[in-house]
Amino acid sequence: MNLKHKANTTQKKTTASANRNKKTYLLPWLCILMLSVSILHPAAAQPLIVHAAGTGGIKGNNLPAGYVTEQQMKLANPWTDTNEMPLFNVMRKAQSGQRVTIALIGGSITKGTMSTGTRDESMNKKLTYFDYFTNWWYKTFPKADLLFVNAGISATDSYLGVHRVQKDVLDRKPDLVLVEFAVNDKKTAYHRQAYENLVRKILDSPTKPAVMLLFMSKLNGWSCQLQQAKIGSHYHLPMLSYANVMKDMIGKGIYTMEELSGDAIHPSALGSAVIGEILVRYLDSIQKKSLGQVSYKKAPSTYVTSKKYGSAKLLSCKDIKIQRMGTFERSSKSQIFPDNLTTGSGNGDLTFTVTGKNIGILFAQQINGRGGQFDVYVDGKKTATIDADNSGGRHNKPGSVPCYSSNTKKTHTVRIVRNQKSSGRALTIYGVLVSN
Repeated sequence: MNLKHKANTTQKKTTASANRNKKTYLLPWLCILMLSVSILHPAAAQPLIVHAAGTGGIKGNNLPAGYVTEQQMKLANPWTDTNEMPLFNVMRKAQSGQRVTIALIGGSITKGTMSTGTRDESMNKKLTYFDYFTNWWYKTFPKADLLFVNAGISATDSYLGVHRVQKDVLDRKPDLVLVEFAVNDKKTAYHRQAYENLVRKILDSPTKPAVMLLFMSKLNGWSCQLQQAKIGSHYHLPMLSYANVMKDMIGKGIYTMEELSGDAIHPSALGSAVIGEILVRYLDSIQKKSLGQVSYKKAPSTYVTSKKYGSAKLLSCKDIKIQRMGTFERSSKSQIFPDNLTTGSGNGDLTFTVTGKNIGILFAQQINGRGGQFDVYVDGKKTATIDADNSGGRHNKPGSVPCYSSNTKKTHTVRIVRNQKSSGRALTIYGVLVSN
């Protein structure tokens, strides 16, 4: 998901009571302004940061209610044997007024992209699920020093997510991370492995954050919920399903498809309110239990798949050792992924070396019809094909493809050359995905 706006406010205490009262009055409105700007200008080179220190934030004026029934809440949270203790600890920390950092990583829905539904004109507020989620924390813990990190990037999956989570999320030392990739992932073995490695990388990070999983769905029912829920169940993680609730609402005629989404993928303002209420009511239930005594269940050390991307990282094009540029030139086509390599003519024929066990390529998929197909050779053997053509798509978007995997860390020579049958000649490489 493509972020282009960065917001960061810091509220400092002063000794003068007049200044303190003035700041306490103004900051809730500044928070509203920042959240609104994040919707209007959602793309930035860094994750969106929203900070509110001990002010009560927006004071809960925008919390949704009345969309989801008790039965639908059971559909949203049907999983048992969940370890809620990490969430309790986060809430206790917030209750005591300490700094609490909460991060969200996912695709365009997490970033804040909304479609226009047929009932949206009747909605008083047109807010994203990120807005509702943050509102709850502001309202429930008015004395907490809250920092929110929105690391959603449009059209990205957990394979890219596991390579960027360190820089975009974990370096900020989060207490809680919400993961949303059920729509953007595919039902493949490598997405299943990437998703588990993403979850494990978060769980194993130094701050040992609590992890929540959110499962979205397209209107046609497409979702990787089943695949991802098996991962979540293995680690006893809290999980919430908008997919289950949406299916029930449409099946019972409570809301139509056109009311919940205007493009069959992104939720409308109404759909976002439904997601928001699911999150808010679940967090309410956790908060009520957070002061009680609950036995702690340690997450299992075993994997459902295997440990493959534990050290995953994204290298920019300036971080690789280029041996031959061919027809590629250095460029800055993306603000999110700077330092690119671009070709628009010829055969490309880029050659570079990189060290690791697993290698992938991050590139731009173009809607202008000029994107081509380029073959990837690792140590002289063809291992993958990059398809940069996204003709007919809604927008240019990042694409990623795994190119090489082994059990041995070594330095490899990678060559990227245009396929002879490709009519398109353009390719922009954003970076190289590497793990050891």
